[in-house]
Amino acid sequence: MNEDYNPKESPTKIQKPSSYLDEDKDIDLKTDQMVDDIVAKEGDDLLVAEDERVTKAFSPEKADWKQKIKDFFRRWWQNPVAKKFTIAGAALVFVLLFVIPFTRYFILNTIGIRSSSTLRILDDSTQQPLNNVSVNLRGKSAQTDKEGKVTLKNLKLGSTTMVVEKRGFAKISKKIVLGWGSNPQGIIKLSPQGTQFSFSITDYLSSKPIPKIEATSGEASALSDEKGIIKLTLEKPEDTVQVSIKAEGYREEKITFSGQTKDVQNVKMVPGRSHAFISKRSGKYDLYKIDIDGKNEQIVMAGTGSERSDIDLVMHPSDNLTAVVSTRDKVYNNDGYLMSTLTIIDLTNSTTTKVDASERIQIVNWTGNRLIYVKVVAGASAANAARNRLISYDYKTKASIDIASANYFNDIQVIGGKVYYAAAASYLPGSSLGLYRVDGDGSNKKTILQQEVNNLFRSEYKKLDIAEGAQWFSYNIPNSSVTKLAGAPSNPENRVYMDSPDQKHSIWVDKRDGKGVLINLDIDAAKESVLKNQNGIKNPVYWLNNNTLVYRYNNGQETADYAISIDGGESKKIKDSTDTGGIDKWYY
Repeated sequence: MNEDYNPKESPTKIQKPSSYLDEDKDIDLKTDQMVDDIVAKEGDDLLVAEDERVTKAFSPEKADWKQKIKDFFRRWWQNPVAKKFTIAGAALVFVLLFVIPFTRYFILNTIGIRSSSTLRILDDSTQQPLNNVSVNLRGKSAQTDKEGKVTLKNLKLGSTTMVVEKRGFAKISKKIVLGWGSNPQGIIKLSPQGTQFSFSITDYLSSKPIPKIEATSGEASALSDEKGIIKLTLEKPEDTVQVSIKAEGYREEKITFSGQTKDVQNVKMVPGRSHAFISKRSGKYDLYKIDIDGKNEQIVMAGTGSERSDIDLVMHPSDNLTAVVSTRDKVYNNDGYLMSTLTIIDLTNSTTTKVDASERIQIVNWTGNRLIYVKVVAGASAANAARNRLISYDYKTKASIDIASANYFNDIQVIGGKVYYAAAASYLPGSSLGLYRVDGDGSNKKTILQQEVNNLFRSEYKKLDIAEGAQWFSYNIPNSSVTKLAGAPSNPENRVYMDSPDQKHSIWVDKRDGKGVLINLDIDAAKESVLKNQNGIKNPVYWLNNNTLVYRYNNGQETADYAISIDGGESKKIKDSTDTGGIDKWYY
């Protein structure tokens, strides 16, 4: 039996010689090296492939990554499920941002959205607007106007507190929400907490109540109601109270009374414009200004002693000034003829402006800022085709322009702001003859008739009767149409209409039953009514405001100027005056 045999060992295990073991080791080492080389090469190949893939992905020549993003979102949107979730998510974001007020206003304020707010403040005791009420909102502050209205702008949106306060009234603090837009807050009423004083405001002539008249004392103010009643609230009145009552078109009235009184203060309001008149009571022709209640009389332009009696005085239809033609400068031409001077006087500050001088000047009328007049050229012969010049003078710019010239003018009128003129045929080329209409500055010249016109008769407010030799024509003023008449009117007359500043009424003087009659025409209604029937009424007539006018009275024993209101009441004498000319019929 072999002593090397061991039955516990595996029968398949064979012991190799050492030479064989060395060969196996060499084979293993080569195999490992080959594996390492293969792995290294494959790794390098993978890195190169990855570099090529990345380069290709971001290379503009090979692919557009932006387009891939667009493609991704397009595929996303085309997916019905993804689309539904996207819309739902956007709606949820919208709800969170804009339905929740705090978030909504925060976003809108951040991007610069701003709003405004309007409101109106009334006195709770009178229901009248309160002026100069302070309104504070979102760091902004503003004051109410005379209508009690106020607007605050550039306000941030959202919840805030509005504060409304005025001395003598209970303060109001109110929570509000400012949204996108104008945010009207409506009417807010303040309750008076001070002492109230009452005033009754009426017109000097008509005795009718005047609404919207303002009373002020320090910072306190109040407006009259439709009955002319003012209730002025003072926080802590002094022993003596001073109050100013004023309104546009009226003279300011200042009254003083006890701070303990409960009596109603009656105040008569007088037009703010002065009345100008000539008086010779000093022995010279002095020009005065005066309020129609006889107060504040003052000499504006003293006479020089060289004035002739043919003085013209023409008040502006709305402004506080007058135009005067007189020989007061005592200037003579080469023939020893006393020259006339045209002067404009501002009655507010009594300043005078010399406009022109000539042998003869006649004022036609005012139109806006312009005074239309005719002057005879000094020293020109009677045969001169330009002896008379029709001129427009702008009192604000102090500039003059020539509208037309002729040896003389047959007739000139200013109607509705337009100048109508007809030159005489003497020394004038036939092609220049006719009746023309131009604006006050000489522009927009229109031909009405292309032949010599002798006279213009304003027989009605909207109609002119035109005499041309033996022929007669009717001219419709509003539509500028001319109609030939079969014959002369039965009784042609020229009415001198004077329009109120608001163009709602026109006044003219007539004679009926031997007496002077002042006629008031309601222009829109085309209705005439007798305003005053009195022997001695005559021109000139002019308006002080839309309701008050002045007329001349001369019955042979007395010459004076009177004021009257179209709203009723009796006329009242202003002052005795010297009879002077004004807007009347053309002197030719």
